[in-house]
This record gives sequence, structure tokens and C-alpha cells, in this order.
Amino acid sequence: MNAHLVAFDPSSDAASVQGVLERVVAAGGELVVVADRGVIVRAPDAVAESLADEPPVAHVGGVALPDRTPIRIRRPPTE
Repeated sequence: MNAHLVAFDPSSDAASVQGVLERVVAAGGELVVVADRGVIVRAPDAVAESLADEPPVAHVGGVALPDRTPIRIRRPPTE
């Protein structure tokens, strides 16, 4: 799996962004970094390229990440 930057249109709503990210995870991908309207994902190239056709997605492009374990793992939100 390769890393890809997925940038979302600023006018897109949270539900549509969440739908795109759920699609990545359902296809076996993973979310690496989430920041404002951009997300770095690790996913098969075919999955990442297909995201460009989604209405909330403004841009999809490959990125290079160092091959090392994460320094910090984010905990799930408490209820």
C-alpha cells in the first residue's frame, strides 16, 4: 500500500468526508494523518485513484512517508 494525500473541498460537509474515509478503511486502507481538510491515507493505488471521482474530494496525490513505526498512537475518544 502506498501513501496518498486526500484533500477535501472546503465546502464539503462532515458526513460526506466521513463517507470517503470509511470507504478507504473498508477497502483495507488506513488513515495515517488527519489534519483539517487533508488526510494522508495508506491504501492500494486503485482505491486512492478512485477517490478523485468523489464529490467532496478536491485532490488526490502520492506522498512519501518514512518507513518507521508511529511515535504516538491516538487513542479513541472517550464516551
